Amino acid sequence: IEPSGDTSDMQTRRDLLKYQIWRVKLCGIFSEQGMPTRVFTNIWGGYRNEVERLQRIIEESQGARKTNYEDKKAELENAELKLDELRVRVTIGEIYESDLLIRTPSIRADVESLRREVSRLEEQLREEENIHSDGSPREMFEHEQSAKAFIAKIDGFMAEGKFSRKFGIRLGTELEEVRAYFSSKVGDQGEQGLRNELDTLEVRYKVGER
Repeated sequence: IEPSGDTSDMQTRRDLLKYQIWRVKLCGIFSEQGMPTRVFTNIWGGYRNEVERLQRIIEESQGARKTNYEDKKAELENAELKLDELRVRVTIGEIYESDLLIRTPSIRADVESLRREVSRLEEQLREEENIHSDGSPREMFEHEQSAKAFIAKIDGFMAEGKFSRKFGIRLGTELEEVRAYFSSKVGDQGEQGLRNELDTLEVRYKVGER
């Protein structure tokens, strides 16, 4: 059973993915089917606000986890330092070997407990960096390409008067962030695999294989 915090974080990431997909779909509809510019800008603005809100939640959660990890890591370092200090004090003659034998077990227990906790938190942070939410790498790649294609059309929409220059520039910047978001979900290996697959299909098409 996932801890409630982990479940909440995952749902937030799913919601973020949902809004990013909707942003790409909105652009596709505008490009292919058309809609009043004001409708597009109003919906886009609402999606932008939701994306920014969800990103803040995720960043705050990650910040809290990283702080907890750093605190536990510092505790572990201090406990290990305390053990080393005791050994040196025995060597100096400040304390007796018997004192070391009495005090060491509890400190070692703390060290082992903290090592397990630090390792768990470290793994948790690593997993967070690799979370891909829902959706296959292929879907993420397709969304990335859709965002990229619309970015290439923005200058044309500005020239046609559908977008003001100010809005068009801002939209391009925001869509580049959307593209980068989906690119991060694909990952380098996933993207390379998909590109290889597309290249293979293109070669088969050229040689007449169906």
